[in-house]
Amino acid sequence: MHEAVGELANMFVKKYKTLVWILIAVVFLVTACSQEAEVSEVEVAEVPKETAVATSLSARLSELQGLVEIKQVDEQEFSEANSKSILGLNGQIRTGQNGKARLDLSTGTIVRVSPSSLFTLVSNEEAGDGLDTKLKLDFGRIFIILSGGSLAVDTPSGVASVRGSLMMVEVDPNTFNILVTCLEGNCSASNQAGTVNFTDGEKTVLFAFDPETGQFLPPTVSPMSDEDYQKWLQENPEAAAIINSAIATITALAAQGVFAPQNGGSSSGSGGSGCFSLLEPTGGSDFFTFGGVNFSWGAQAGAATYVLQFTYPGGQVVQFETTGTDMTRFIESMPAGGSYTWDVTAYDANGSSICTSDSLVFTKADTDAWLEQQKQKQKKKDAPKDAPTPTPTEPPWDPNEIEGECYFEGF
Repeated sequence: MHEAVGELANMFVKKYKTLVWILIAVVFLVTACSQEAEVSEVEVAEVPKETAVATSLSARLSELQGLVEIKQVDEQEFSEANSKSILGLNGQIRTGQNGKARLDLSTGTIVRVSPSSLFTLVSNEEAGDGLDTKLKLDFGRIFIILSGGSLAVDTPSGVASVRGSLMMVEVDPNTFNILVTCLEGNCSASNQAGTVNFTDGEKTVLFAFDPETGQFLPPTVSPMSDEDYQKWLQENPEAAAIINSAIATITALAAQGVFAPQNGGSSSGSGGSGCFSLLEPTGGSDFFTFGGVNFSWGAQAGAATYVLQFTYPGGQVVQFETTGTDMTRFIESMPAGGSYTWDVTAYDANGSSICTSDSLVFTKADTDAWLEQQKQKQKKKDAPKDAPTPTPTEPPWDPNEIEGECYFEGF
């Protein structure tokens, strides 16, 4: 009996031996895959979020006025924007002479684009203490109401950045000088000549490359003017409370005589008691279309630098900085004919404004009209002269006095 049972068992093992090995292999593979999956899950869970260094950036458009155009990074031409437009990364906004737009960035920051501006949404990256957003302004003006992190604006003449709150950046379309005002927060501005840091109620100018000197001028810091605050107030309802408070403070200080007078109309160019005077050229001077003009002024006690400012007939403002009390500018560098206003502001070694002279006015001849006049004169000079009408002359002999007869015979 036992022998029969053993023989049956041997037969079962032989018959199903292959099946048993297959089952063992399947169990081994399932166990290995399960372990690998567990390891993979652990590895994925250990990857920190900080490894993603780039964050998507977009901007929703609203409060559009006048002509506002949009161009995405993959598009060749600008098209008219509307209140449903979304600007993507590296996209551009272009405004016309009366165009304005509000952009709500995906980071929470608000950017207001003023008329005649070209603006680009460049990048957005995670930094140690928040997001670092980068924009580009080719020309025009933008106002930035920052919502955490930091933001930098690349311009033709340097970089302006803000950490904290409110900053305006404006590119002069003629000179490419950059005006940066810091309504609130910690701002900075830099070009190849240096970097300045400034804060609430202060501003700086990034001067463009000067071909006459072959170098950039370092930026300096000065207090924001009433006009600077008015720009904020006119285009940024979000900042109204801060602006009204600042204007009230300035008005109170002016009443106490803390601020020196900023404007005037005297023929001597004196900025009032204690402030220096403009010397040459005197008010009412007239200049031809070409040639150098030396602008000079008196020395101001405690002054380290002076900023010579011109206001063009169209309202554009151009500034030049120097450590001396005179500067020569070539009249042909001033593009338009008409009346120009000039004044000078003195700054101390800390970059604080001491006082500003009264302004003087000079007139420049219309270059285009003069060139056209010269061109017409040259055309007349080069024109071929008309050939004179020939005068009939009498023959040297009188046909009536010929003797004899003359005739021809045919051949």
